[in-house]
Formats: sequence, C-alpha cells, structure tokens
Amino acid sequence: MFRSIIQNSPFGVWVVDKRGSVVFRNKSAEELLPLGVEDGIGSNISELLPALSIQEGKLCIESLGDSELENIIAIPKGRGELRFCEVTLSQYTDVAGQTFNIVNMNEVTSRVRAWQALRDQEERWNLALEGSQIGVFESDLRTGTGVASDAWFQLLGICESDGRNSDDEWRARIHPDDRTTVEALDAECIEGRIEKSEAKFRMRVGDGSWRWMRSILRVTERDDQGRAVRLLGTMIDITPLENALELAKARKVGLEMLLANAPVAMAVLAMDGTFLLLNDSCYSLFGYPRGQLEQKKFWKLSNTETLKNVRNEVERLLTSDISASRIEQRYTKPDGEVVDIAIRLSVVRRPEPTETRLIIQMVDITEKKRLEALKDDFVATVSHELRTPLASIHGALRLLTGAVGEQASEQVKKLLDLAGRNSVRLGEVVKDLLDFQKLTAGHFVVEMARIEVVELVEQTILDNEPFSEKFEVNVVLDGPDRPVYVNADAQRLKQVITNLLSNASKFSSSGGTVHVCVDASHQSCKVSVSNNGPGISQEFGARIFQPFSQQADPLTRSREGTGLGLAISKELVENMGGEIGYESTPSVRTTFWVRLPIFSKNGMS
Repeated sequence: MFRSIIQNSPFGVWVVDKRGSVVFRNKSAEELLPLGVEDGIGSNISELLPALSIQEGKLCIESLGDSELENIIAIPKGRGELRFCEVTLSQYTDVAGQTFNIVNMNEVTSRVRAWQALRDQEERWNLALEGSQIGVFESDLRTGTGVASDAWFQLLGICESDGRNSDDEWRARIHPDDRTTVEALDAECIEGRIEKSEAKFRMRVGDGSWRWMRSILRVTERDDQGRAVRLLGTMIDITPLENALELAKARKVGLEMLLANAPVAMAVLAMDGTFLLLNDSCYSLFGYPRGQLEQKKFWKLSNTETLKNVRNEVERLLTSDISASRIEQRYTKPDGEVVDIAIRLSVVRRPEPTETRLIIQMVDITEKKRLEALKDDFVATVSHELRTPLASIHGALRLLTGAVGEQASEQVKKLLDLAGRNSVRLGEVVKDLLDFQKLTAGHFVVEMARIEVVELVEQTILDNEPFSEKFEVNVVLDGPDRPVYVNADAQRLKQVITNLLSNASKFSSSGGTVHVCVDASHQSCKVSVSNNGPGISQEFGARIFQPFSQQADPLTRSREGTGLGLAISKELVENMGGEIGYESTPSVRTTFWVRLPIFSKNGMS
C-alpha cells in the first residue's frame, strides 16, 4: 500500500535507509536523476544528490539559501544547465519497526528562474539607485511599517539597514520645524486631494548634521473603500543645491546693497537690455520716477542714435575677448533735458547664453563737458591772442639784435639772447597748445602721402642738431641702405620725431649718445629713439601720454617743456594709422618708438 502511494505520486520520491542507501524510488524521481545515473537503487543518496547527507540515520539538506531558496537544491541537467527542486524530508517506520527516510522532490526550476531574474533586476535597480543617490521607500499604512532601499538608508548615513523600519527612521530624524508641513502634504496625497506629495525638509544624518532632502510620494494601492493602504516614494539629498541657492541669495543681497550704496548709477541688464537690478541713482539720471524702470529696456530710453551706439558696443564686447569698455553718449530725459553720460559696460559671461549679464555704470558728465569746452575755448582764444604779439616781439628782438651788432656790451647781448630764446620757447608753447586744442576738438587734419622714412629721419636729425649740441649729446642713426616708404603726413611725422629727439637729448647725460633706429618689415616700419638717461618711473608711465604730464623728479622737472609733446605725438601717430609706445629701465635705457604701416604700390599694406 505504501509503495503504491509513492509510485503514483506526481512528485519525485526517494526512500532511503538509515545508512543513506536508496532502497526505492518512483517513476517521477527517475526524471530527476542526475545526468549519467540510470537507476540509482542501491546508491548512496549523497552521491546522487550531494545537497543531501545522512547524519545518525536521519537525512539533512543543504539548501541553496534562506528565504525563497530554503529547502531548494540544484541538480545537474546537462550542457551546464541546472534543475531546481524543492525538497521535503520525512521518516516512515514499517510494521517490522524499520525506519526509512522519505525524500519528496518537486521541480521548481521555473519558479527559481523567475525569482533569480527578479533578484537580478532588483540588484541592477539598487546599483542604479545607489549610483544616482536616489532612495526608494514604501510604507504600509495598515501595519505602520516601512521598507526602503539601501540607497535610502545610506542617504541618512546608515550602513546596516537590516530589520530597520524606514517609517520609524524618518519620524525620528526629520527636523521638528519641517515635520508638520511635510505630514500635511502627505495627508493631502493620502486623502486623494493631490496626485503626489512633493516636499523639501531637513534630516539628521549619521554624523549628527542636518541635510536637506527632497521627496516625492504617491499612493500605489487603495482598499475597496478607497482608503490608501500603500505608499511609494523617492528621496534625494539636495543639500549642495540648497547651499548653492543660499549662496546665490546672499550674493544677490550683497549685489543689491552694493548697487543701492554706489555713488554712481549702476544697473544689471539682461542681454536684451532689460533692467534686472538698478539703484536709485539710475532714476535721477534717466529722469524717471522710482519703480518705472523695472523690466524696461535700456535701449528704448533714448533716441535711435544712442540705442544704436550702445547696442553696437555691446555686440563688439560679445564678439571679442574684451570684457569691458567705456563710451560717452548724449541722452534726452523725458522732460526734454539733455545730459552727457559716460557709460562703462562690462559683460559677465555664463555657459548658458540666457544667463549672461551686462553690468553698466553711468556718470553724468554734462558739467565736465561744459568745463572742457570752456577750457578749450579759453586755450584757443588765449593762444590765438598771444600768437601775433609773440611774432612781433620775436621779430623786434631779432631786428634789435642785428641793429646793435657787435657794439653792444656783453650784458646787453646776454639780455637780448635771453629774451630771444624765451620768445622762441613761448612761441613753441603757444603752438603746442593750438595743436592740442585742434586735435582734441577734432579739427586737425593730416595730409597722408607716400613718404620715404629714412631720408625724413636723417633731415630731422640735422634740423635738431643745434638742440642736441646745446645738451652736449651726440645723435647716431642706424637705418637700412634702401628706401622705406610709409603712408603718413611728412610734416606731422617730422614733428613727432622732433619731439622724441628733443626729449631724448634733454634727458641724456652730458656727453651721452642718442640712438635712432629705423627697422622695416614686410608690413610696418618702426622708428625708435633711445637714450641712457634717468628713465621713466612706473607711476609716470601710467599717464605719460596724457596732456600736461611731467615726471615728478627734481632731476627731470627742471627741463623745459609743457607736458603736451607726447600727448600731441600720440594723437598725430594714431591719426596717421600708426602706434606709439615706449620701454624703459630706469637709469639704464629708455626707448620711444613709432610704428607705421608700409606703403605698397597698391596703397597702404
């Protein structure tokens, strides 16, 4: 009867004695025999199924694992494949009092494969979640328990999460000031009034510090009455983002304070000209009531010409490596008042073009312009008024000197010579003032022509020889043997070189040498004048080409000069399309140079 029951069982059944030998098996067990075993009767069960062993007459099982794999063993199937069987062990004692071990085997390969696939998928998800630092949690509202992924616990600084209730951990660690708000949002979601609960809150982590978290929670299951029974959500650490936002807010507040307290009009614009931030000085400068410039475009506050000029300057900044520039514009206020404004533009570039900003600083220079115009008018008037009397005085002195001749006493000759030299010097001062006034007023015109530079430099050195001899200075020229042609105004280029030669002679030691060099390349010609005088200080170098600039040095201050020569020279050279500059090592060597484009047969190169 017992054998009949076993034989007809749909499961594989093995009958094993106390020594572990197989004494009987049914037909279903035959299908579960390991590869290469035909019968198995009389074989030791441990040889057929290594996961089973006999201890003190009783069979024991070594499962593949706990939980889902408990009491499950693997059996080789062939080609490296495995079958999986769920094993149940029991004992049976026959009428003769002999005890046998019963092995009941149910093939569960499909179930194990499905479980393994689910486990592999879960591991991949966990890896992905850990890599992305996204914690996943689930709450059972019926039991009040919660489970969460390893990543969720790791966000809280918890390494060992086995047996922990994620709901309890959340309640224990959330900041007291944030809990009420978050729970109110969750309740709205649980009641079905909102689709999901999105919240931002602080959580205490393993080291005792507070970290900002953001969670999104949804209801995934409701009972027959529509009550929520299961919640699923995600949580991420947003502390770096919150810190960045706080820093940005602090910087914005600092910028607003800087703008508000700035002594000049300042504003931050979007690249389309829209005012984003501005201070009170902007309202008074532009003539608008407070609060009426926000979201207006800077370009549309004045006439078309101002719009065009400022916009063109911004485009030039954006398409070049220049980060800032300064322009002057005339602006008409809404009440009709016209003011001159100096505008400094700077671009703060960002990777995202829409986040690039334009910073402008503006100063009303109307009064400054008025005073400059008065000064220019005064200089022009005085210079013109002095020019004719000076010419008469100089002429009269020359006639008087010729009339007196050798009959005059030494004292008279000395006085006439002094008066003549000072009248010449005063005439040069007046000439410099007139030239500078014309240049700055834009009334100066250079007459460009094809000029042979070497010849012009040689003639200029000869013309200035008396001046060089006065300071006991020797002038040496080093130039090419071939002609070098440039496009320039001969008279004005000679004026520039004369100025450089006179400066070099004045500031050379007695008996020194001034070196003049002409270098020509394919594209440009460079004329340099060098001496070994006291040199140029760093402080003076910053303003050396500004009008009326002279070095504050007792050794150089006693030299004659108006402080206009270099300023005039710079304007002249730039009007001729060239450059002027200098290099100086104090008490060693100073070189001033002028660079002009070479003149080609087809025009200027």
